[in-house]
Amino acid sequence: MIPLVPQPLTQETFAPYGLVSGLTTASSLLIDGAFDATEDAPKPVLQLVKIESPQQTVVIQQLEAHPFSAQTFLPLDMSPSLIVVCDWNGTKGPDAGTLKAFIAQPDQIVTYHRGVLHHKITPLAPLSTFAMAMRQTGRGGDTVLYELGEPASVDLGV
Repeated sequence: MIPLVPQPLTQETFAPYGLVSGLTTASSLLIDGAFDATEDAPKPVLQLVKIESPQQTVVIQQLEAHPFSAQTFLPLDMSPSLIVVCDWNGTKGPDAGTLKAFIAQPDQIVTYHRGVLHHKITPLAPLSTFAMAMRQTGRGGDTVLYELGEPASVDLGV
């Protein structure tokens, strides 16, 4: 099991994987890149996702990537969340040695770049709701799953 220690999520540390937008006191926030997609994904999707948090430890055995579109998560109930990303190992899939874990604050909106390997968003509150935005092809293949050779874990009590 590969132990991961989460670090604070900042735009600088997350830049290779996506964008971090912060909710501010401004009356309007433009999230550049939220619908960045190839021509193969013409269908915009906005989905509400209700997710339960794990008890103490998150075990990561699988990552996902979206080859046609960026994917954005907005915390609707202002809950912090665990964000896990990974680099590619050439054409072989995830390079488990590059796994990184971040803690997104309640006011942070996360956009994964198209094709970025990531674990499903994991709230740190018992139950959280997120708005998820992306573009889809309408013919499937919008989410591709990859197994990790060795599972990773994040202790949420740390």
